[in-house]
Amino acid sequence: MKIYSGTGIGTKKTSGVLRFYKSDGQSAYKNNFTTCENELKRLELAIKEVKKALEKMHKRAKSHIGDEEAKIFEIHLMLLEDEDLMETAHLEISQGMCAENAVLEASDKYCKMLKALNDEYLSERAKDIKDIASQLLNVLSGKDVSESIHTSPYILVAEDLTPSQTVMLDKDMILGFVTFFGTPSSHTAILARAMGIPALVGVGDIDMEHDGEFCLLDSEKGELIVNPTDNEIELFKEREKEENRIAKEHESYLRSLINKPAISKNGHRVLIYANIGSEKEAEGALLNGAEGIGLLRSEMMYLSLDRYPTEDELYYAYKEAVTEMKGRRVIIRTLDIGADKQIPYFNIQKEENPALGYRGVRICLDRIDVFKTQLRAILRASAFGKASIMLPMIVSENEIVKCRELLEECKNELFEENYAFDSKIELGIMIETPASAVMSDVLAKHVSFFSVGTNDLTQYTLAVDRQNPKVSHIGEENREPILRLIGYASEQIHKNGGWIGICGELGADLTLTQRFVDMKIDELSVSSPYLLGVRKRVGECE
Repeated sequence: MKIYSGTGIGTKKTSGVLRFYKSDGQSAYKNNFTTCENELKRLELAIKEVKKALEKMHKRAKSHIGDEEAKIFEIHLMLLEDEDLMETAHLEISQGMCAENAVLEASDKYCKMLKALNDEYLSERAKDIKDIASQLLNVLSGKDVSESIHTSPYILVAEDLTPSQTVMLDKDMILGFVTFFGTPSSHTAILARAMGIPALVGVGDIDMEHDGEFCLLDSEKGELIVNPTDNEIELFKEREKEENRIAKEHESYLRSLINKPAISKNGHRVLIYANIGSEKEAEGALLNGAEGIGLLRSEMMYLSLDRYPTEDELYYAYKEAVTEMKGRRVIIRTLDIGADKQIPYFNIQKEENPALGYRGVRICLDRIDVFKTQLRAILRASAFGKASIMLPMIVSENEIVKCRELLEECKNELFEENYAFDSKIELGIMIETPASAVMSDVLAKHVSFFSVGTNDLTQYTLAVDRQNPKVSHIGEENREPILRLIGYASEQIHKNGGWIGICGELGADLTLTQRFVDMKIDELSVSSPYLLGVRKRVGECE
């Protein structure tokens, strides 16, 4: 029997057979017979291939794990396009290196620079660079990285796992994993928690001679026990049985809350809504007790096509969501592209600072034909339930007035064409900038409701690019300015007869629920897996 100690991720335990994994992704390569031009072309093709793979991983993570965890791969996509990193690789190729060695050299230089800063967060980001480099090397060397060598359940042991390797693990086969290196703040650890995979990180070397032996992985105690005694196995099983019983009782309790209103102990009622990316997710939201849809990201259809969707295509999609929700409110956010969401067929010119540029309602008010097509589709869908319209990236009164005028034009057109629609459809806006929060008393005179996009509000308030791994942690450490803006906006909106919700990431943060109840927030909209937990937490608030 041998016991290895490390940092446990999550509170689950499991037992199984050890399987070791070693990556040769950092081997050196030789290529003396190709030209600089050929190597640059090989690198360019590899980048395109890895980009496709990352987009696939992002989609998989978003549908199987959650929006927040999927952002890890948005960061990887950004790193793949990092000018400094790629320019270094190009320079190495121009000096005679093959593409493989150029990728190794460029990633090593970048990682050494990050590690030299003596910052744990940035050191973890160096692992993301290594992940990108490893994927590029796999493509350049012609490896089939999707092939699995495991045919029975196992506990994986590795020096380390990258986020891309973690998200592609087969959950039907993997019982847990152990890494020699790593920290609880790494992206790999974050993904393990979200995927419900027991993990142990930072255990140091484990002798390969244990490969194939039975072991117990206890991520609660932070232990890996190789060849445990019969007594240890029995105690382990008893603990596991008791924890499963408690977990089932907790799940049963949460499920019992589905049809009950979320009311704090002091009587404040909070609507619990769901964020969804498409009409297909509405059914899952209902099954998890959503009282409505607080954010339907309508840009997803635009992103999935290589052309503008037609009015009928949009109408049928919105109608499906509205019908599925059976009279509950469905808030459809109008097209929100630009910044990190670029669509080729929109032909948006490259900007020096896209987050502060041509995005959201600014595009809609410039491309009125595209905007009106969407407004007409939402109006037509409103005949089948309770649809609402929400405008993104509003910073001024004038923008709302212009949008209202276009909405009235669409109503008049549909009336003349004998289409049914809700003539009193609610119009709301996102609070994503300090401007909309500070001006909420004025803006409230023009709309029925507000919803706070905490991700962008954090970005614009703290001057922090949330896609930049070097500074994104600043937003996680400085929430008070954001909370004060939300509190001020809530007070002003209620004074003017409106209501306010939160549809950003902070809405699912249970450590902030009491603060939101104190602010009299009317609605919290979160991803479906978090609905029951948020509902329970509201009921516990004073």
